Amino acid sequence: MKKFLCIILIFISDHAIAQYNVTIRSARPGQAFGPFTTGKKIFQIQTGVNFNQFKVSDMTTDGTGFNYLMSLRYGITETIEVRSAFKINYDKSTTQGEEIKASGLSAMVVGIRFNILDNAGTYKPSLGFQANINLNVLSDDFNPGYPLPAMLLLHNQKLADWLIMTTNWGIFWSGDEVAAKGLYTINLSFPISKRVGGFIENYGFLSNRNIDTFFDTGVDYLITNDLLVDLSIGYSKNNGIDEYFIDFGVSWRTGL
Repeated sequence: MKKFLCIILIFISDHAIAQYNVTIRSARPGQAFGPFTTGKKIFQIQTGVNFNQFKVSDMTTDGTGFNYLMSLRYGITETIEVRSAFKINYDKSTTQGEEIKASGLSAMVVGIRFNILDNAGTYKPSLGFQANINLNVLSDDFNPGYPLPAMLLLHNQKLADWLIMTTNWGIFWSGDEVAAKGLYTINLSFPISKRVGGFIENYGFLSNRNIDTFFDTGVDYLITNDLLVDLSIGYSKNNGIDEYFIDFGVSWRTGL
């Protein structure tokens, strides 16, 4: 791991290109993280609310949920940013008439992102690496027995003047499970107008040779160069469980 991080730092020093973009770059909407940082001394907030519903195919169990997520990002150099995020959940499920509720702080994450390679040309990839730790300081309904790490390789590539692909590939630990899980995200984004963008996305998780896969799509609207709002919807059907969600968010940045 130490050798891997040293290689990353060498790439960063050799590719210290300005990360600050004319318009805000946000991890919203969708699940994909881009490889870029905010830019030096730029503080960025990404916040959103999510309403979701699931139903088991045999009709014995169903549930609803609401969560609020806020992510905070700050660029300490042009190619390195520190990050934190927290999420609050209100979940309810019913099984054969018996109701179960879970609520409270469900995630408290700290992390760092490195931009390794920044290319703007068609077919030339941009790459980044992100490492997070979900702290075990959560509400009783969600608190794990120990901090949970996650590591992601972040990729972004312009396929055409109107189409950009972003992918994530990584591993993470969830709950008190010993084995790590794999994850992937494949996101295609495109402009709809000068200030409106759209995306389609597939993402999933791999554990015990089983893949759970999800699909979502949505739009964002650039109010100003520093303020973005978004709306997305998603669906999945895995292991006899149908899930739906709708998500709304706001992203904003400022120089410090």
